[in-house]
Amino acid sequence: MQWGFYDSYTSQFPTFENATTVIHIHGALLMAWLVLLVIQPMLIYFKKAKLHRTIGKVSYILGPLIIISMFLVGKGSYWRGVDVFSEVENLGFMALDIRGLITFAIFWALAMGYRKKSAAHMRYMIATAILAIGPGVGRGLVASFDLPLFTALTITDILDLVIVGVLLGYDLVKKNDFKPYLTVFLLLLGGSFLWQINESNFWQNFASYYVELFY
Repeated sequence: MQWGFYDSYTSQFPTFENATTVIHIHGALLMAWLVLLVIQPMLIYFKKAKLHRTIGKVSYILGPLIIISMFLVGKGSYWRGVDVFSEVENLGFMALDIRGLITFAIFWALAMGYRKKSAAHMRYMIATAILAIGPGVGRGLVASFDLPLFTALTITDILDLVIVGVLLGYDLVKKNDFKPYLTVFLLLLGGSFLWQINESNFWQNFASYYVELFY
């Protein structure tokens, strides 16, 4: 994440000329979520299940706040892009924000819904971490190797699918419940497809309607 966001965010400290208050809040919320994803399995490993459950209650507040921040960041990105990109490009970029918002919301809701079924809960929480690969690694590939954004995010989409595919295959071989990772794989595949057709009439019409309805 720091590799990907260094040029566009971290390196601007302390002025952050190109960042809004919403972007700051969004970044802080997501970093808090990633810290939570590191701490929680460690607590289980060290047999601190009670503390794990206590800290886990933060997810009920943090999750919805992240979802709201994702929506607001997407809205801000669209309006900042109006005078910079063509309408087709600007509506195309919305595929990133909308798919991120929807998939995070679904994975968070499923993780909370399956909180008493640890195997499924764990897998959906891992899925929320995998969503961070695209924004972090994608921007890193663009900044370090001067790749086009479309190419960089196509690479990270493939990486996401490979990781989840391996985890799904492991569950199938071990005869574990494969439905969580299958759900994650299919949702990520759908999001990847939307990025590939972001300039199609279907997506452009949908994104235009979304802007009229929500922005």
